[in-house]
Amino acid sequence: MSSEKIVYKLNISGGTEGPGKGLSKLIEIDEKKFRFEGMKIGDVIKGGLVGFPNYEFVITGGSDSSGFPMRKDVHGPVKKKILVSKRSIGFKPRRNGEKKRRTVRGNEVTSDMTLINLKVTKYGEAELFKKEK
Repeated sequence: MSSEKIVYKLNISGGTEGPGKGLSKLIEIDEKKFRFEGMKIGDVIKGGLVGFPNYEFVITGGSDSSGFPMRKDVHGPVKKKILVSKRSIGFKPRRNGEKKRRTVRGNEVTSDMTLINLKVTKYGEAELFKKEK
């Protein structure tokens, strides 16, 4: 393990309802404040641990330091090459039936992750999304 300090970027989405509908916010958090290792896509996080009391977040994805995205259907903290056929992971098929191998990350968060996507499931008192004029 390197002696570097791990800093996660959290991309928080407001979800489809509530005061943050359609909004997002990017914050940085030190690993000493909260460790995401071992958590999976779909796990619920209490907002007080991240600095937003009475909020609840759900992990929806992320990417590692090389930019490889997480996939919910690839299990574990691994990097794999999978065969994709539909419009996903930066692949746009040019013709019907076209498939391509893409490298993706598993659904478990590791120390290699730099960006973690979260979605608000329960709002608290603190204002997370500031409205701009």
